[in-house]
This record gives sequence, C-alpha cells and structure tokens, in this order.
Amino acid sequence: MSDGGASSGGGDAGGEDSKPVYAVWHGYDVVLTDNCHPSERRTKDAGDKIASPPHRTDSNTSSVRRRGSARSDDYGWIRKLELRKDIPGIDEIRSWSFDVLEFEDTVLISVFIKMLEYYDLLTKFQLDRDTLQRYCGEVMKMHHKDCYYQKVDIERGEGATTATTAATAEEEKEPPPDILCEYHNWYHASSCSHACFLFLTLGGADQYLRPMELFAIIMGALIHDLDHPGTNNDFEIKRSTSLAKLYGNDSVLERHSINMGLNLCTENPELDWLKSFADEQDREYVKHFIAESVLTTDPARHGAVVKEALAFVEKGAPYFDQNDEQHRQFIGKLLLHSADIFNPLHSSFEVASDWAIRVTAEFSRQAEKEKELQLPVTTFMDGLDSQLHICKLQIGFFEWMVKPLYHTIGILFPNLKKLEEWGERNSAGYQAMIDEHEMKQAVVSQTESDDRQAYENTEGAPY
Repeated sequence: MSDGGASSGGGDAGGEDSKPVYAVWHGYDVVLTDNCHPSERRTKDAGDKIASPPHRTDSNTSSVRRRGSARSDDYGWIRKLELRKDIPGIDEIRSWSFDVLEFEDTVLISVFIKMLEYYDLLTKFQLDRDTLQRYCGEVMKMHHKDCYYQKVDIERGEGATTATTAATAEEEKEPPPDILCEYHNWYHASSCSHACFLFLTLGGADQYLRPMELFAIIMGALIHDLDHPGTNNDFEIKRSTSLAKLYGNDSVLERHSINMGLNLCTENPELDWLKSFADEQDREYVKHFIAESVLTTDPARHGAVVKEALAFVEKGAPYFDQNDEQHRQFIGKLLLHSADIFNPLHSSFEVASDWAIRVTAEFSRQAEKEKELQLPVTTFMDGLDSQLHICKLQIGFFEWMVKPLYHTIGILFPNLKKLEEWGERNSAGYQAMIDEHEMKQAVVSQTESDDRQAYENTEGAPY
C-alpha cells in the first residue's frame, strides 16, 4: 500500500446508484461510491494558527496537558474534565451522547458489565461477575497509559505497565521507555465496546445475532487493541520486529491483541471467562468469532469490508439472514471495524475533536520515531504541527474512509443513518475553522499589500 495520495483502481458495481471506486488513501484501502466522493476543498498552507472552535470559550473546557504527549499544544481541543466516579445507569449508557472520556478509568469496567447485563449474558452463560471484573481490570492495565487522564505520575516516571511491548528490549538494545498512548488506550477500548453496544441496541443489529455472538462482539471490541504500542502495523513491518516476523507481516498488532486477550483466560484461572462456555464447540466458536472480528479492525482490510457490505446492499433487502452463520460473522466484522473509526461521528463536535487531537498526537509521535530510526516516514502522520493541518486531515479521513463505510451502514441498518449526518456536521466544523483561518490570512495579506502600495506611492514625495 502507498502512504501517498489516492490512486484509483478498478471495481465492480455496488448499490443501485453507487459504483464503488477502490483506492488507497494514506496507506488505507478505501472504497468510494459515486455519491460519496470527497468534496474538493482548497486550503492554503500559509500560517499555522487558526481560531479555536467557539465552544472552547468556557473555562471548564479549557486545555489540560501533562508531560508525555508528542504534541506540546492541544489547541484547547482536549477538554479539562472533572472525571466522574459514579456508575452511570443503563439508560445513560444506551445513548449516543454517552462519553467514556468523562469517567474515571475503573468506572468503565462497570459500564462494560452493564452492557453485558443488558442482554442478560451473565445469566445465560453463567459468567462469573468477579471473574469478568478481574479480567477487565487486567485488560485495563495492559493498555498503555493515557497521558491525559489516567492516574500516572508522569513527572516521576511512574506508570509503566507490565505488558509486553511490540518492540522487544533486544530490538531497542536497551529497556524500552514507558509508552504513553494518547489514543490507543483503555478509553479507546471502552469507546469501541460501547459503540458496538449502541450499534446492536439502537442500531438494531442485534436482531440478526445470537447471544453468544453479542458477547463476542462486545468483548472483542474491548480487547481489539490490547497492548497497542501507539504505532501502526507498517511501523512494525518496516522495523522487522519480532511480532512482524511471528505473524508474517499480516495484521501484526491485531493478531497480537487477540492472542494477548485470549491467553489471559488460558494462563490465569482467576481471569478465565472462557470456562463459562462449557461446551468445547461453543468455546471455540466464541474465540473464532472474536478473532475474525478483531482482525477486521486492521485498516488494511477496510476496502474488503466496504466491498462486502456493498455486495449485501446490491443483493437488496432483507440484507441478512439470521440463520446464515457467515452473515452473522460479517456483522461482527462490520460492527467492530466501524466502532474502531466511530469517533469522527460522535453526536458532539467537542467530543469528536477531543479524540481527533489524541490520535493525531500519536501520529506525530510515530513520524518522529521514524525520522529518528531513519525509516521511511509515513506521509499523513508527518507535519501535523498546526490546527490547520489537523483539520485538513480530519476532513480527508471522514470523506475518504469514514463516510463511504457509514453511508453503506446506513442502508443496511437504517437506524444508523444519522451517524453519517453527524459526521458531515463535524467535518463542517473543521471546515469552518479552516475558512476562518483563510479569511484572517486574506485580511493580513490585503493589509500588507495596502501598506506596500502606500509606501510605493509616497516614495520620492517632498517632505
């Protein structure tokens, strides 16, 4: 795959009025349809600073920073929150406005259990609550610390996890430093699990699935990025790490997360929720369903996911047969992949932009590492040193990758159609910031031009 601009390829017809166009955007396989092409937006690179969104004026939502981030300025996009310690009720959890970033990290364990209880899964499979809580606690620890919110004394260098990092000590030639993941952390894991829960409940995807599969989707989302190092698969492959070799350069981090998550059950009886599936066939089915769904969160598989979703659209309603195991497995794949890139569609622009600054901070960190190691630098991760560039990246990511996927999802699950509309609104928010910046730049340029003209007109004039 290329890390450069988009390059078109061939493709079969998609929906009734949609012809898919297969392309590569910044290293991601993407599928576009005729009515989903990105709008051309001309923006100038001149100047780095652009105005903050109008909702940033309240002092309670001002910037909060701690050491450890790759970016020295969050431009006020990170909200300063007094984290909640209360356990929300299921009605609040089952809402598009729910925001995992508002809560203390340990509260999200209870949120996860409540989502399982909504479907009565603990009773159905005799899942032990204490085992699940211990398991979630260990999963939380194995996600590298969020340098914004979690309780880590970064100033004193504390907070290292015991999890195995993707780069071994041998490869680094010294003990690896603490890895502070601004985005791929426990909050992202909880956010993905919650998004899947909403797709199932509010989106109506649960009508096609069996209880065992509901559990596999919610659990799979929680562990899909377990022990993520804050860099991507391509970084592992370019460095020829032990993980890249182990998994043959194929979905390296996803396979690592699957193994880490399932091995917790087999290696520690205190964490083993798999034993609740007493029948070996059921146990293997759950493991397989989780693995197949998590593998689809690899961005390299994005194009294949959208292509398959378009094939269901082309077939016509009813799109899915609940008695078809392959259909149910695809729903699991589709939901996990969609949840993984759901943040740009949050019902609140304030929340969406909070996530945006987090993920682009990780991108900047990877670009810096690549330069230090003299590796080919991932193009779209480099130069994210201003709000202007970050806004452009967010618009491009939505138009090229998120929108075509969610446009198709809105057809397959009509209750989810509004998500694309929220994404359009959030993208317009970034565009408004760019437009304001360009307007100010135009005023500055005109003023400078007027000053030059005035100076030229007065040259040689008598005193």
